[in-house]
Amino acid sequence: AGNPTRSDRPGDMYDVVDEGEKNIGAAVAFTIQNGVSIQGPNDAGDYNIDEAGFILPCGGHVTPPTDASILNQTGGTPPLYHFHKAPDCLDAFVTNDKPYSHNSTADQHGILFAYALDGFGIYTYSDVAGALPVLDECGGHFGPVDDSASTVAYHYHATTATPYHLACQGPALGKCADTQHGVDFCGVGCGAEVCVQPGTSLDDLSSYLDEWNSTWLESFTTNLEGSL
Repeated sequence: AGNPTRSDRPGDMYDVVDEGEKNIGAAVAFTIQNGVSIQGPNDAGDYNIDEAGFILPCGGHVTPPTDASILNQTGGTPPLYHFHKAPDCLDAFVTNDKPYSHNSTADQHGILFAYALDGFGIYTYSDVAGALPVLDECGGHFGPVDDSASTVAYHYHATTATPYHLACQGPALGKCADTQHGVDFCGVGCGAEVCVQPGTSLDDLSSYLDEWNSTWLESFTTNLEGSL
């Protein structure tokens, strides 16, 4: 599991070139069902997938091989299938989207379908009881990871808009823009440095953070400021 109190958060997950233009960087996460990598919201350059006009069935595509690989020369890049947007053909999303009469989970917390490279889980769209998740600019928040509300953790959710999964390795702490180096793919955020899903047990949140740093939360503003 990831440590949300690390001093180097938020983390930059993009490769960049001197001009400040985003390049195709390393994967930011891997799906559980098939191990396919998830990359950021752009493919190559300062345009997200939708702006660039990519049509992505199931949220992914194959990166074409470079000329060097076609010619079997050293340094070429082979074809690689990967996701940018939510991989909505995977079982976790299908279970969420099917009719209630077929045992849909749309009225429940999203299902875990991937792990980010920082160790935090990525869940499908919804939060507890089907509510919208209140996310920080990186795309994550503190809150229960299922409807029993017995386990509180920092985690990410897939979304239908940029950044789709992660804009940075959270928590954002109001500094997502500092990780972007060019066009800003950060989400809207919750208006505070730390985002906590409304209804989260503050005792459970404190117990979770105590594993690393019992006073960490005192240094930041939260969207539940009056409750802490």
